[in-house]
Order: sequence, then structure tokens, then C-alpha cells
Amino acid sequence: MAPKGNLFQRLQHLDDAGSAERQAARQRRQQQSSAEILQTFLAYRLEDAAEKMALGITIGDSLTLQHEPTNQWDPNAVKVFWREQWIGYIPKDMAALIAAEVPEARDGLEAVVTGLATTSRRDAFRLQIAIPIPRASRRLRELGVSSSFAWDVDRTSGSDKLRLVISCSEGAFRELQELLAASFDVSKCGYSYYPAQDGRHYPWYLSLTDASGRAPEDPDVVEQLIRSHFGVPSESTRVRERQERLKELEEKQEEISTRLETSRAEQRRLQREYDTSRSVLERRAQKALAEGEQAIELAQSVEGELRQELDLKEQELQLALAEIQTLSDQLAQISTELEVNTLELDYFRQQSGSGGSGEFAVTPWTAADGGDGKAEDQEISDRLLMSLRRLAGSERLRPRQCLELVSEELCPGHLLVLDSAWRSADEAKGFEYGDRLFELLWLLATNFREQKFAGAPDLVAGQQAFGASSYAPRESQTIENNQQARRERTFSYGDKTIEMWQHLKIGVKDSENRTLRIHFCWDADLGQVVIGHCGRHLHVPGH
Repeated sequence: MAPKGNLFQRLQHLDDAGSAERQAARQRRQQQSSAEILQTFLAYRLEDAAEKMALGITIGDSLTLQHEPTNQWDPNAVKVFWREQWIGYIPKDMAALIAAEVPEARDGLEAVVTGLATTSRRDAFRLQIAIPIPRASRRLRELGVSSSFAWDVDRTSGSDKLRLVISCSEGAFRELQELLAASFDVSKCGYSYYPAQDGRHYPWYLSLTDASGRAPEDPDVVEQLIRSHFGVPSESTRVRERQERLKELEEKQEEISTRLETSRAEQRRLQREYDTSRSVLERRAQKALAEGEQAIELAQSVEGELRQELDLKEQELQLALAEIQTLSDQLAQISTELEVNTLELDYFRQQSGSGGSGEFAVTPWTAADGGDGKAEDQEISDRLLMSLRRLAGSERLRPRQCLELVSEELCPGHLLVLDSAWRSADEAKGFEYGDRLFELLWLLATNFREQKFAGAPDLVAGQQAFGASSYAPRESQTIENNQQARRERTFSYGDKTIEMWQHLKIGVKDSENRTLRIHFCWDADLGQVVIGHCGRHLHVPGH
């Protein structure tokens, strides 16, 4: 057995020369953990310490902790191995905590030697150990095993010293030690091996004395210094502040309860007033309801009489409107006939004056026979038209096919079909009355064109060629004054832009398969009828 004096000298030498090893151990702990570290120790009697020192254990060495549930004395026992050599057991209380809260101890938990020191009485030797916890459990966090900064005044403080216990990283502890050393004498510092008065685990401790060697007179000065630097009050202060806050909340709760009771009493009073007022209103409402029913019966009777009178007036109004509409239609028809007759009369007078013989000249649009040969040609033409119309109806020719047949096959050069007309004809491919369309196109390419060559005005030529039911020289004022309607009826070809108001019409229903419009104009320079549209009914305002 080595003498105690030699052992103390070796330990003092290790403490003086171990700063580099402690720094390396500190860096290793920081690499292995997020600063959630559990501090503990192995205790040896002095006579056994020399044997352990002879193994060569130094600060920074790795250790392995292994839970030993089969231990006959303590199923929570945790063995400590250095280089696969067993060197002791963790203290019983700490071993129970590790066995219950650190499941990694079953398969082997890594630890680091952080110090070699004797006790203050120099009657025992301690091997200080830091255990990085991969993930601290809720119980460990409650006991202070956390990376957050926490501190308190220890229960062992007295008049001779002020002892602080701290839970923080090693770097923060060194920073705190330097902060306090500037104002006080830090007589002792290091690891704390037992829980504080609140059961928390504080890995670090330090003792403070003033210049007279006694505890500082005002511990609040120490707290203000730590709080100003780290922003964290002591746990005792935190508990006291919580209790004060709780007391304040209890007082507010009592005040709110008093106000609530007052409000409830006021509510009950208002409820009674409300019930009284409601009963009065209900009685008044019943009385008003009875009076209202009588007023309703009277109003219904008057309403019935007024409704009958209104119905009679409405019937009279409808009859008057119908009569006005009939008269308007008759007026429009008479105006059209008058205009046609006036134009025909002017034209006849011109023809009579130019002939010199006092007789009307014979023209293709006068429908007069010029001889037996001409009547025979007209009969053949009519028979051909009827045959072609029946053929168009039986073959169900589409609008494009009708346009192609008349403009390209039967009457080439008589019609100028614009691209817009071809497109509109393709869009109306479902139109059902191909025979009627063919007839109108044939008359447009033959009779109407001949009338125009003979000098007949559009209205006369249209009436003579198509009749009033299929031909319209213009649109209504509403349509002609509408921008969209005017734009859809404006067509361009060559260097000309023409508004084609006169049109041929088939059908009046809102059906693309049974209604079709042909918008056209006569171009005297080309000697052709120009078709700008052959398809659906163009835009009508409000329709």
C-alpha cells in the first residue's frame, strides 16, 4: 500500500497538470452530446486509490457503464468499465436513476473521466464522471438534466459561505465562475454529487465569500449579478415569483367571482323585468292580432274588388295594344306597297319616255310575254327550277353545297361569294331546308341579277324576284343603330367595305337548323351579286 503522503502529492500533481486533459475531455463531451450531461462519480477509500491510480486512468479517458439487473444486492446496479476492466459501481441513488431513465445503459452507455480528486476531509478519493445522455427523459429533465441554464442557493449555505448549485454546460459554468470571481472570493467550485433541496440534480456548485471571509451580506446582489448576465433568476426566486403570481391570480379570481355574482344578480333582476314586459307585450300583441285579422279581411275584400277592376283594365289594354299592332303592321305593309308602286311607276315612266312610241318597253322583270318563244323558255326555266329544287330537297344539300351548285356549276360568274359566306355556310351545316335555300340562291343569281341589269332599284328587284315574305330591303332601326349588329353586317372585299342590310330570310324560329339568313348587295361595277353571309341569324339586340 502506498503512503498517504505520496498519494496526496500525486493527486496534487495531477490537479496542477490536468488542465490540458480537462480541456480535451470538455471538447469530447461537447462532440458526444448536446450538453445534456449527467454528472456522477466513483468513490474509493484512500488505501484502494493507489491501486486504481496504478492502472493509468487519466482525465479524458472513455468509460462504459453497464446495467447489471442480475446483481443479488441491487438489481439497479450499474458497473463501470475502463478499457474492458471493471473498476467499480455507480452510487446507489444515481444507479437507480440511470437504470430507470436511461435505456441505453442495458447495452452499454459511454461516459468520460472528467476529474480525479480527494474529498474535502481527505479521507476518500473520487473519480469524477460525465455521462452524455442521448435524449433526456421527462424525469431527467425534471431533475435538471438539461442544456438550459438553472441555478439556486444551496441548503448548506450559512454565515460562513454562500453555496450556489448550477445546472448548465461546462462552458457556461466557467463563464459564471469568472463573472463572480470579479466581485467575490470563489473559495470552492466543482461537481455537485447530491441533489438539492428541491430534488433537482445540479451538476455544478461553487461557494462565495466576501473580503472578510464570510458569506455576502445581501444574496440579492449575487442574484442581480447573475440575472443581469444570464437573464435567469434562481429557482427559489422563480418559485417565489410563481407563488406571488398565483396569489395575484387568486385575488383577481376572487374579484372576478364577486363581479360575476353581482352580474348574475343584475341578470336575474333584468330577467324579471323582461318577463313582465314580455307578458304585457304578448297581451298587446294578441289584441293587435285580433284587430289585424279584421283589418286583413277588410283589405282582402278591397283587394279582390281592385283586382277584378285591374283585370278588366288589363284586358282592355291588351285589346288596344293588339289593335295598335295590327294597324302598325297594316301601315308598314301599305307603306312598302306604296314605295314599290312609286318606284315601279317612276321606272315605267322612264321606260315610256325612252321608247318614243308611248308603250312600256318589255323587260325581264315586268313578267310580260314577248312572244311564244319567250313564254316557252320561261316555262322550261320554271320546270328546271322546280326539278333542281326537288333534287336539292331529296339529297338534303347543305348550305355550302347549294352555294357551290349555283355559283360554280349553274350560274358561274353571277355570284361573288365572300370567305365570310363560306364560313357561315359551313357553320350552318345542319340546316334542313336545302330546297328552299337553293331556290333563293337560284333566283338571286338569275331573276334578281337580270332585274338589276335592267336598272330596277333594289326594293323593286327584290320584291319582283323573291316576294315580300322572303326579302327584306333593310333591318329595323334598333338593329341598324346597334354597334355589334352593324359590325356583324359589314363586309369587305377588294378595296370596298359594304354594310349589307338587305337580306333573304328562311324561317323565324330560334333554331339554327330551320332558320337562315343571306345578306347580299349588288355590285354594278362587277356585274355580280356579292354574298357576305349565308348562315345563322346575325345579332339582334335584346334577343
